[in-house]
Amino acid sequence: MWNPIRLFLMAGLLGACSGSAGNADSSLPQSDVSSLDILAQDLRDLTTVDQGRVDSVAADLPVGEELSIPDVPWTFDPADYDPIHGWILLDGDPEAVKVSIQAAASFGVNHIQLSHGLIMNVEDLLGDEAAVQTRIDTLNLGIDLAHQMGMKAYIWTHEFSGVGLEICYAPDDPIWTQRADAYRQAFALLPELDGVIMMFGSAPSPPWFSICMCDWCLENYDGLPLVIPPAEERIAMITERLGEVIVNEQDKELFVRTFVHEPAEIGWHNDGLGGVKGIPFTGMHKGPVQDWQPYNPHHPSIGNVGNHPSVMELDLAGEYYGKAVLPWCAPGYYWYRLNYLWNHQGIGVVARIQRGSHTAIGTPNQINLLAVQRLLDDHKASLDGIWNEFIQDFYGVAPDGAGQAALKRILADTFPIRRKSHYALGIWALEKSSDFPDSLALDEFNDRGKMPKWDLEWQGIWDKLNEPDRTTVLWLWQEGCEAVELASEALEDFDEAAASLELSAATDLQRRLTHQWLAARAWRAIDLYIWSHRVKISEEVVFEERDAWKGWALEELALVKSEMLEAGLAGIAVASPERIQQFLDSVPTVEAGPVKPVGLRFSPVRFHWQDGVGWRATFATDEETQVVVDYGLELPNYGYSTTVFSPGGGTPVTVSLDGLEEDQRYVVRLRAAFGGTEYLGGDFWLVTRK
Repeated sequence: MWNPIRLFLMAGLLGACSGSAGNADSSLPQSDVSSLDILAQDLRDLTTVDQGRVDSVAADLPVGEELSIPDVPWTFDPADYDPIHGWILLDGDPEAVKVSIQAAASFGVNHIQLSHGLIMNVEDLLGDEAAVQTRIDTLNLGIDLAHQMGMKAYIWTHEFSGVGLEICYAPDDPIWTQRADAYRQAFALLPELDGVIMMFGSAPSPPWFSICMCDWCLENYDGLPLVIPPAEERIAMITERLGEVIVNEQDKELFVRTFVHEPAEIGWHNDGLGGVKGIPFTGMHKGPVQDWQPYNPHHPSIGNVGNHPSVMELDLAGEYYGKAVLPWCAPGYYWYRLNYLWNHQGIGVVARIQRGSHTAIGTPNQINLLAVQRLLDDHKASLDGIWNEFIQDFYGVAPDGAGQAALKRILADTFPIRRKSHYALGIWALEKSSDFPDSLALDEFNDRGKMPKWDLEWQGIWDKLNEPDRTTVLWLWQEGCEAVELASEALEDFDEAAASLELSAATDLQRRLTHQWLAARAWRAIDLYIWSHRVKISEEVVFEERDAWKGWALEELALVKSEMLEAGLAGIAVASPERIQQFLDSVPTVEAGPVKPVGLRFSPVRFHWQDGVGWRATFATDEETQVVVDYGLELPNYGYSTTVFSPGGGTPVTVSLDGLEEDQRYVVRLRAAFGGTEYLGGDFWLVTRK
């Protein structure tokens, strides 16, 4: 049994994971990433079966249908289930728990999940330390408050936790008694708890990274210790054996969360959970696969875990797009995600409304909370109606009141501004947070930003960012200029809206819009510096031009930092002047004289409905040219295009977008040649409903 290959695997795993497994409690990294993910490629390389699943899942991801087929016929009827409207609370401060649950009642919430700073593993409840008792007291406080408000309450747990990397999956192994007893103790400490949200991704010891060295596994399976039993069977075993205690013995509800980092894990979850017998549970899935990237495909596990309904997990506070410090107001985006859920065995939503101490409550992001509430009440709820209700309730401006239209434009434009700032041509390449990068490193580009692993159509864009040329830099510059232009227009619109607002609301909004404009300028300059620095010198790009662009970026960042300080933004939690200085301190200076690239080539695209014609797009160019308008249902390949002449000079051009269907999310971009160089505009989203 203990041959050299197994000893080598064991030593390698223990070495790679030492010091990390014990940290998977409330101090887990904010993106749910376990340090064990470094072994993902090793695991996929060990089995051609799993590698084949990676390839097939990646190819089929945009559709994401029927990856798992129930063993018996099943007709899903949402009427068989109580609709779920849940909030996920992450802040461990007892006062924050009180405030959030009290606010939840006014949004019709019936389901509270306690996670992250409150609890991540069952072991967080076990022990004699004072901090453990404080955690238990806070959780019981939350559970009691939720029940007083007519809501159910749940805790998050990861499996495996509290165990090592060598795990025997034999039915009679002591590990199952150990895990069962941990849950029994937890339920005794939280006697009124309604249930558990169990998950495997980012666990201290994810089941697919454990090593099976026992006689039972070796006798029943062929293969190396890392891959026996197969990952999907491991998931099924854990769900059944612990579900027996959670559901059948303790009479608690079970939700299984399918958080994944790699495509192979989708098939493992779908096949494993689809094969679970005798344990009723609800699948819980992020709207976009992996993390909160708005460009990622819908999670393919939604509706694909056998005879089990699905709830969708959404982030309404903006963990990776502003943390509600910089606004992200996106009712249409959440409708787009929910529209997929309703067609895939969906029975509700659980939404993060905070990240640490940053909450959507009391900020412009609160419109996202209202949007989900109204869309859960009525799948066909009017988006215009949601906007009108929010602006009237939050800002006191009636639908027909002065400044109402300006407020809607201001808030709606935060959605494209955030995308064009935090993402590079749709790729999450920069910081693993909402903040500016603090160096030249592309922290997410080869991890969560590796879009081709989820959708192969993104390979060309990813490659262009990986080995950028002069055109790549100019595309990024155009995208950044669009964000800056939208943010500038928002400040202009504020003058129209301010007279209708109370002083406190006007002051708050003006501060946020000023911050948004300065931050958009900083992100544009950072992108310009990073990708100019990465571009290879060729006949097309010379040192002088590249360094001149970098020099302008450094001057712009220094200027933005100064303007932020003048605006009173010192020490702000996201996109601060201090963070700009960190970036400046980390990058090389340049000797070339600063030169600003030419732009804005295309103005931001605006959409409007015209009776008898349909949806129309309006834009302008800075020079005379033929513009190709690409549009369609999918990124990055749009599917449809039309060509129109633009006279330049900022003269508006309007084009009809023919063939658009009602109740769809469309994406639109512009492309044209200027001076022999092809320019690409950033993407703009249109939801064809009112």
